Amino acid sequence: MKKQYFQIEDVAKKLGLTKRALRYYEDIELVKPIRTEAGYRLYTEEDIEKVQRIKEFRDILGFSLNEVKEILNMEQSLREIFSNESSNNIKEIHNSIETIQQHIQLIDQKEMVLEKVKQKYEEVLKKLIDLENNK
Repeated sequence: MKKQYFQIEDVAKKLGLTKRALRYYEDIELVKPIRTEAGYRLYTEEDIEKVQRIKEFRDILGFSLNEVKEILNMEQSLREIFSNESSNNIKEIHNSIETIQQHIQLIDQKEMVLEKVKQKYEEVLKKLIDLENNK
């Protein structure tokens, strides 16, 4: 099956992003589209899925782009850890444990931030309901 490629305009339109945002994602190495000899960016389906995940991390979950990059790097390191299951190297196993612990710490920190945001929204909602009931 032949791999399909998409130009930056198509990806921007499909995902509701600007071309500038996509270029920035490339600049900070969140995504690496293929470049033609003329310098045009060509995105694969996998690139588009990755950008969609970046957008969801940012827009829905509230992660900063630096946090998103860290998450994606952690995912890659986890893939490498688990693809090398036959490793008996104690140092490598220790490094893998540290990587996973860092992932857990990042997730715990973000969970605390999201919980605070949730509480603020609930407080505002309660105040709005109280105001509406007192009319």
